[in-house]
Amino acid sequence: MTTSPIDTLEELWSWEKREDVRNDYTEPLVHFKPHAGPQILVCHDMRGGYLPEESTEGKQFEKEKYPYMFLNWWQIDVFNYFSHHFVTIPPSDYTRIAHKHGVLSLGTFITEWKSGKEICSRILENEETMERTVNSLVAVANFYGFDGWLINIENEIDEEKIELLIRFCEKLTQKSKEKNLNSKVIWYDSVLHNGKLHWQNALNSKNNKFYEACDAIYLNYNWKDGDLLRSAEFGILEKIFVGIDVWARGCVGEFNCDQSFALAKLFHMSVALFAPGWIYEKFEEENQILKGIQQV
Repeated sequence: MTTSPIDTLEELWSWEKREDVRNDYTEPLVHFKPHAGPQILVCHDMRGGYLPEESTEGKQFEKEKYPYMFLNWWQIDVFNYFSHHFVTIPPSDYTRIAHKHGVLSLGTFITEWKSGKEICSRILENEETMERTVNSLVAVANFYGFDGWLINIENEIDEEKIELLIRFCEKLTQKSKEKNLNSKVIWYDSVLHNGKLHWQNALNSKNNKFYEACDAIYLNYNWKDGDLLRSAEFGILEKIFVGIDVWARGCVGEFNCDQSFALAKLFHMSVALFAPGWIYEKFEEENQILKGIQQV
């Protein structure tokens, strides 16, 4: 089954009245054992997403060309498919293979810049439009069989709408669990309580209400040791996902990601590893499947 993103609010809202069904291609989550310790989340962002080889039909490659494949499913807890579309639905095969390995599969809800602020204004116009959006997101996840959302608001919000945004997070978290007890809604470190867009690289008094409304927070990548130490004062350690960008934009990454992992481990926090497909984009001519197996 071909999976496509949702790019408009009207398209998303059309899901609100869908029947409570799942498509036939879904795979149940098996061998999933929620635990109280730190977790590893992989945030897969690669070339805009929805690549031909990620469809159920697949793609035939030339003999000397190889696709990117994530192999280490048994070492992670959460898989998040990321793109810059408004609503990113994980390709069905990613959710299937995640579930076979006892891994949660998350989509992405993202709004950005001027157009994102306009979308948020419509969503947060009143309680009804907020509820309509929540119901639609829950229906999408239920139909495609994935387990929740990364919420990434990359635009300013009118301050008088912040309380409604917090309720949006609370409602989405609550209603997702009504459909799926294992669901997870994660807030990305971006907007503050005053509506300003200012990445904190920490959990603090300026963004903790969003964390409290969701299941966890995903910290931006430019953190320092002190940011992690101070974050511990505001939340449960394993519900704080320390962002690590494999592209090394503002943090230690590339082949040195283990150093950032070690710091997160020192603080007993979870990790969100962004764009591990860097290895393929950087070294496309290499046989990444063979290299991945060799590394394992």
